[in-house]
Amino acid sequence: MKCNKTNTVMKKKISYILTLLVLVVFASSCYDDKGNYDYVEISKVTTTGLEESYSKIAFQDVLHIEPTVTSDRAGDEFEYLWTLNLTKGSGTTSQIIKIELDTIGYERVLDFPVNVNQGYYDLTLRITNKGNGVDVYHVMSLSVITKFSEGFYLLKDMGNSTDIDLHMWDNSKITDILQKKDGEALPASPVSLGIDPVYCFIDESTGKYVITKALTICTDNDVRIINMEDMSTVYTHNTMFHSGVAPEEKPYYVWRNMYGVGYISDQGAYFSAQAATEQLLGAGKFGFPAMVNDEEDSKPNKNGGVFMGFYYFYFDELKDRFLYLDFNGGLSALLNNVKDSQEEEKYVPNGIKHKLKAFVRNFVGNVNTGFALFEDADVTGKHYLYNMVLDDAPYNPIRKVTEIASTSKLNTATLYASNELTAKVIYFVNNNKLYMYDTELNTEEELQPQDFVTGEEITYISNRYWMWTDDKEHNFDYLVIATHKAGKYKVYLYEVLGGKAYGKPKYVFEGDGKVVKMQYVSPKMTMKSLDYFPGSF
Repeated sequence: MKCNKTNTVMKKKISYILTLLVLVVFASSCYDDKGNYDYVEISKVTTTGLEESYSKIAFQDVLHIEPTVTSDRAGDEFEYLWTLNLTKGSGTTSQIIKIELDTIGYERVLDFPVNVNQGYYDLTLRITNKGNGVDVYHVMSLSVITKFSEGFYLLKDMGNSTDIDLHMWDNSKITDILQKKDGEALPASPVSLGIDPVYCFIDESTGKYVITKALTICTDNDVRIINMEDMSTVYTHNTMFHSGVAPEEKPYYVWRNMYGVGYISDQGAYFSAQAATEQLLGAGKFGFPAMVNDEEDSKPNKNGGVFMGFYYFYFDELKDRFLYLDFNGGLSALLNNVKDSQEEEKYVPNGIKHKLKAFVRNFVGNVNTGFALFEDADVTGKHYLYNMVLDDAPYNPIRKVTEIASTSKLNTATLYASNELTAKVIYFVNNNKLYMYDTELNTEEELQPQDFVTGEEITYISNRYWMWTDDKEHNFDYLVIATHKAGKYKVYLYEVLGGKAYGKPKYVFEGDGKVVKMQYVSPKMTMKSLDYFPGSF
């Protein structure tokens, strides 16, 4: 009985609640809403005349954009806001310095003088409908370059002085850049030309860090580290050391190491820690030379070195051995045993008494290979080719040693280079003729490229390339040959097939002086693209 009574009470409560709900609904339907509500239609806004991307030259161009903005409702009026900011993840200061939007315009038509530093920017147009407050956004990209941002830099000997020319894709050029910038060329003979896509230094006038692309030049007695935005000198050999005192030495090469800047001379290997994309900033100056295992000096041979991303290999003339400078600036000797073995090999990287003539890189099959050509210490003209796989440091990298045939013209060569990407060959010059030596077959042949003018002095050969997939429009892989006659140079750029020059030259650069080195520079070069352009000099 108690259970039935409880059920009866619950039914009465539910009936009471339902009745109240009905009354509320009825009262609401009878209520006279005298409010005044205006419903604004959201119109469709269409914008034309905008590109996805723009490219302009810093401190020279004006960015002019004149979009057409229409609405499907008559009478709509709009407000405009143009903003600019460094692209996050562009590989430059955007990963280090706080990004702030910079307002550059309030009118529909934008006329913006591009007085900003080189880099990649997000360009945003906000269109606001004044009638309903609805915003429409358009985001575009702006690549800001300088006239020095892209092209083929040529290091040239002007007769006991050094200067550089820049040749662009459209066959325009800027000549004698140092003479025009500084009032004089460097007063010594050129040695090397290098590039650093993310060089960091401290601007002494502001005390702030600057991250830029740098061109590095070594001469017989000086160094220039140059800001590629305006070709201003960042450091010379006299100013590039923390101590303020420059050592007595012969400069060889400055290059981008993985987490720093490397520099070698006849007095050793130096390292300046910095990696902007890893938020590691640095002054770009150098301390003392690195010590082998923190206790021994070294004397680098000047006839080449092999950079392969994490390590830089060179031959030490003090103790007749190969050394490697790692990505943190540590300098180490190589072991005599190969990986996974305690046995000492027949050929070892230590105690090589021969004279190194050339040390070049090959990257066929994505294997970092070094070819080292030595002249016998006791027999003049007798040479050995060391084939080295450099991916397994600190283990013995030597895989094969071949004695060069006595009849080979490689024994009396004067210039050396290697094909780095597509063939295991060494290029060399003998008696002003170009040859190719096959390192696997141990054969050689003379190369006679099409439309190549003979009889002029060959001053430089190399394999130059830029294969970054995000810049396919300008990808290339060239065999480069420079000649000199009567104070003038010619530089031939050939496509490569099977290691050989293929077809007519794609470009022929001409100018004053004698070309001894070349580097290609792209505004898209970053830390991520180090493997896609040569680190060799």
